[in-house]
Amino acid sequence: MRRVHRWMLFVIFVLVLIIGALSSLAVTTVRSSFPEQDGTESVPGLNSPVQVVRNASGVADIYADNAEDLFAAQGYVHAQDRFWEMDFRRHVTAGRLSELFGPSQLKTDEVIRTLGWRRVAEQELPMLSSATRRYLDAYADGVNAYLRSQSRSALSLEYNVLGLTGLDYRPEPWTAVDSIAWLKAMAWDLSSNKDDEIERALLSSRFSKSQIAELFPGYDLDHYRPIVGAGKVAGGSFDPGAKAASGRPPVAGPGQQAALTRAAGALDAIPDLIGQGGAGGGIGSNSWVVSGDRTTTGKAMLSNDPHLALSIPSIFEQIGLHCRTVSASCPFDVSGYSFSGMPGVIIGHNREISWGLTTSYVDVEDLYTEQIRDGKARVGNDWQPLTTRVEEIAVKGEAQPRRITVRESRHGPLLSDVDDQFRKVGRVSGTTYAVALSWTALRPSNTMDAIFALDRATDFAEFRSAARQLHAPSQNLIYADRSGNIGYQLPGDIPIRGRGDGSVPVPGWDRRYDWKSMIDFAALPYSYNPPSGYIVAANQPIVSEDYPYPLSAGESYGWRSQQLAKRITAAGKIDPDTAADLFTDDHVPYADALLPALTDVTISDRWISQGQDVLRAWDRRDSKDSAGAAYFNVVIKNLLKATFDDQLPAELRPSSGDRWYAVLAELLKHPKSVWWDDVRTKDVVETRDDILVTAQTEARKDITALMARDPDRWQWGKLHRITVKHQAFGEIGGIGRLFNRGDIPAAGGPAVVNAMAFDDRSSFAVTNGPTMRMLINWADLDNSRWINQSGNSGHAYHRNYADQLPLWADGRLLPFRFSRAAVHRNATATLTLRPVT
Repeated sequence: MRRVHRWMLFVIFVLVLIIGALSSLAVTTVRSSFPEQDGTESVPGLNSPVQVVRNASGVADIYADNAEDLFAAQGYVHAQDRFWEMDFRRHVTAGRLSELFGPSQLKTDEVIRTLGWRRVAEQELPMLSSATRRYLDAYADGVNAYLRSQSRSALSLEYNVLGLTGLDYRPEPWTAVDSIAWLKAMAWDLSSNKDDEIERALLSSRFSKSQIAELFPGYDLDHYRPIVGAGKVAGGSFDPGAKAASGRPPVAGPGQQAALTRAAGALDAIPDLIGQGGAGGGIGSNSWVVSGDRTTTGKAMLSNDPHLALSIPSIFEQIGLHCRTVSASCPFDVSGYSFSGMPGVIIGHNREISWGLTTSYVDVEDLYTEQIRDGKARVGNDWQPLTTRVEEIAVKGEAQPRRITVRESRHGPLLSDVDDQFRKVGRVSGTTYAVALSWTALRPSNTMDAIFALDRATDFAEFRSAARQLHAPSQNLIYADRSGNIGYQLPGDIPIRGRGDGSVPVPGWDRRYDWKSMIDFAALPYSYNPPSGYIVAANQPIVSEDYPYPLSAGESYGWRSQQLAKRITAAGKIDPDTAADLFTDDHVPYADALLPALTDVTISDRWISQGQDVLRAWDRRDSKDSAGAAYFNVVIKNLLKATFDDQLPAELRPSSGDRWYAVLAELLKHPKSVWWDDVRTKDVVETRDDILVTAQTEARKDITALMARDPDRWQWGKLHRITVKHQAFGEIGGIGRLFNRGDIPAAGGPAVVNAMAFDDRSSFAVTNGPTMRMLINWADLDNSRWINQSGNSGHAYHRNYADQLPLWADGRLLPFRFSRAAVHRNATATLTLRPVT
């Protein structure tokens, strides 16, 4: 027995040694990718030394003597922190995910190859200014210098995970086109009208025009103010003007419907890279500026929090780019948020101006149903040959590449081609219907020039000049400067249609629906120092109805913008603390339209009516500990389900969000609307009150199962939770746990200022929220504030990977230092990059 006992001790001892060795190897593997942030590194291509100063959050402020060295160092730092993210992004934009992940990503690659994002980026490169070309090349040189200094396994943990799958992969050098192509992903995710177009067309075979109109309510511009409250177009410039007429195209027939269904399937294959969804649930970006007349400091303030898809690493990386001596040859002294893989600062401020972005939801894409016969598309009474090209897609584990043939009509690529059943459906009398996409981002432009122009602008005129070069994506640009001026500009290529308003797919063979031109920049809405002393841009309509061209599609219904305006005007003189508090305003303004009907309906069952008591006592805030918020959101989920699931096809059933709250608010005024009737119940016609009782009955069952029978134990934060997920591995079981972070209770919800959206068809988990928050205080730039969604580092287990996540979830902000003295006072590491001699 003593021998057995000693043998067991020996085995245990050996196992402990093995486990310890494996743990040590795992730690060494993980830590091997952490970048050096102190000391000196030699970087080929630099002209003079560059200093990279980091703070405790891992934010790098870069100091250089010339612009090329500045952007080379930015490329080096981005590669240090987030090269996997950069590499993943370029595989997405080039339609090359199958190289890394195998056949599961083939459909995504086929759709992106069909759209041709990288082909357009290649066409844009020669259109850029010579300075932009130099900056892009310098950035790529910096990225590649870092790549050459590291083994594949030392670049990031993700490459080690890929290696375990048998992939022998070494990233190729970075190029300028890799940076430009990311603009196409931005433009794709920040536009959504194509989805609404398809939805309207697919509904047209089931419902009348009036019924469809009820599912897309109009906007009350008298109550919910647009961004630009006054102005018209006259003489080609934005001022007074006249309204243009538009005509709606005929309803799509069966063959066209089949093609639209195929196109919808193709669109679903593209991952949510930045945004997520349209007004149905995803949108929520806020921005506002106030002049010095409205602040306690006497100086302007600017606030921005773009609400985008949750992810880790966060979509933006914080950075500062500083020429040691600002001059014509080195004009940059700018800090803010950047995209890894792209040089420059996307949102932020320099010495003289600050700017922010929110999605404008202008309609820059149209779907055309095309009649196709023998490789030709009908144009009037003629037939025009389609252009074709063959794309080869390498697939992990397959010796030979897959080939697809991409076809384009005069309107754009045929999205409906990307479907395995293409040859089996949609044929009518020898003619196949297809769906083509016209999209402004597929028109080559010099948008990349706009990034650097914004970074070096010094006044509103230069700001507008930079905005003129921003062709796609179109965004709401807000502005505030050192002198106290505030402003707004809508940029971007926005089509002028010959006929139609862009709301539904149109017949491609009818030239009357072709785009005639783009709205001239001079005619686009803007505002400068309005009498109100503030501007709010929170995805609401941009301008009044007398603007001569259709602009927006799928924008917010104004609840957030109205709440922000209300808070700003009520504050009198607003101070920085009050301004910061606006980010987390969780008042639910649409509850005013929905609650009365829910609480007034008679419910005889005491157990069910307990929920009504909770709603009556609710303060109409989506706070984390609120029982009322929990029950209200569960009720609305069930109200949408009870109202629409019987009549809408599964793919069009609603989730909570701006648009569907507006739909319910209007329907509640009509107790006998046909939408209330449950068509599945024979010989019974339900009314509004019947459905309200049903929804609350099911909600009471749901919330009891989800949390507790006792309403005192209901809390919104128990249902509404934040987990930030890795884009590549986040949904893969145990691997996802290596990279994902969170499970944190969250306040807020759809259509409130603290817009934390969810898809309640599956759960109340947050899918979309502020990717960052930024408050620029022109009274003292070093006392500005900011936060990132997760952290600045892209390396799992690095101290800056998720260090900002709990602060962000709790609504807290960090100091945003800008001056050289403040940056150095708060430095925790300094890396000097030296030229190779």
